[in-house]
Amino acid sequence: MQEILPVIAFIAAYLAAKWSGHSEQAIYWATAVLMISTVLQILVLRLRQKPISKQHWLTASAILVLGGVTLALKNPMFIKWKPSIVYLVFAAVLLITQWMGKANLIQKMLGSALTMPDALWRRLNTAWAVFFIFMAVLNLIIAYHFSDDFWVGFKLWGSAGGTLIFMFAQIYLLRGYLNHDDKPK
Repeated sequence: MQEILPVIAFIAAYLAAKWSGHSEQAIYWATAVLMISTVLQILVLRLRQKPISKQHWLTASAILVLGGVTLALKNPMFIKWKPSIVYLVFAAVLLITQWMGKANLIQKMLGSALTMPDALWRRLNTAWAVFFIFMAVLNLIIAYHFSDDFWVGFKLWGSAGGTLIFMFAQIYLLRGYLNHDDKPK
């Protein structure tokens, strides 16, 4: 949830640039706003002494490095790579934790909510890794073969929507393994 505000700022800056007649510069304005809002968000979290997850640091680093290259070289493709790089890192981390440890990362995150056999945890972990790889490839296909407008729309609706649909499908499929709190409230 921490990363949604910079994305909203990115979309808003992109649309504002388009609507103000600066269509050719829209992706660069949006990239600059994304970078600034990401830094501001981290500063606010630090000032409030809130924890910043490794995932957030990874995303922020990718935004700053690839955004900087995008602006320096006036090539929007670099910022368009950011989602794919982050997705591929997530997939790699999921697969590495599965091969190296007893409990994979998905099991560590959801173990208190679900009671499942180890084989099913491995399948769930692998399913998420494959999903992230699919999203990385899909992002690159859209980045290279469609307009900036289409890519921005995909970033907003396609990737978020795809993730929600995949997540709800997993919840539905695993509903029989949910731990139920029978304690009165």
